[in-house]
Amino acid sequence: MVSLKKFKRILILSGGISEERDISQSSADHVYQTIKNEATTKILDVSDNAEQLLINIQKFNPDVIFNCLHGYFGEDGQIQSILNYLKIPYTHSGVLTSAILMNKIISKKLFQSLGIRSPEFLSEYNINNKKLKFPLIIKPVNGGSSYGLIKVNNKESLIKYLNKKKINKCEMLIEEFIFGRELTVGILENKICGVMEIKFSEELYDYNNKYINIAKHIISPKLPKKIEKELIENSLKVHSSLSCNCISRLDFRYNEETNKTYLLEVNTQPGLTKNSLLPEMAREKGISFLKLCKILLKASICEI
Repeated sequence: MVSLKKFKRILILSGGISEERDISQSSADHVYQTIKNEATTKILDVSDNAEQLLINIQKFNPDVIFNCLHGYFGEDGQIQSILNYLKIPYTHSGVLTSAILMNKIISKKLFQSLGIRSPEFLSEYNINNKKLKFPLIIKPVNGGSSYGLIKVNNKESLIKYLNKKKINKCEMLIEEFIFGRELTVGILENKICGVMEIKFSEELYDYNNKYINIAKHIISPKLPKKIEKELIENSLKVHSSLSCNCISRLDFRYNEETNKTYLLEVNTQPGLTKNSLLPEMAREKGISFLKLCKILLKASICEI
């Protein structure tokens, strides 16, 4: 069992200022209930008061921070920059990796540079002179948990949505819709933790399927050997090439008709709720949630 002897005081960051605040709180509560007897542990609710955040962190004087924040400010390099400045080690990936992989446009360009197939895409700002092939997916450039994710079937619907989009101050990514199976690959300790298929009744794997009417999760689904090998090799390639620290989860679509996989995005801070995917993969491999938390804490970093 991984030991936490060097960590006497653990601070868990919870909440945050993104649309994923409730998911962050669920992750943080699950982590806290699991590790609270291992060390002096406290949950800190993060708001938009940056000055108070600094005061609260320094007042508790943690040996390590368990970052359970999701989305904007939590997994985009911002909180990581603050913790580097404070010289406090924290879980998950560092500043540059977090910032790159949170930005879907930049990350997709890097996937392509690595020779990894990803759906064709364009920005909301350059659609006028483009020949668009519908259906299309629209989602925030910087966002997670499928907030703001919709499918549009014609240009009229696309323009209407962009004019009335609910997510303010957020650039939207317009992406080719890939028909096929929803697959995700988990990585833990920089090794494959599992391959999972996600089955749901609706057309899209959205927030509702992730957290409300939970989709069906199939670990080690039946796939052609070539496709399974491709998923694993591409996942490890992206994880290592972009310097993900210890953990990540990579989301793919697999079109059985063309026999092609498409990398959608990389999650540097996968959810840690009771219904989250990577903890489920870990359990299947005999890794309890306590051990998973300890692995993340032991792999904590501070980029100074």
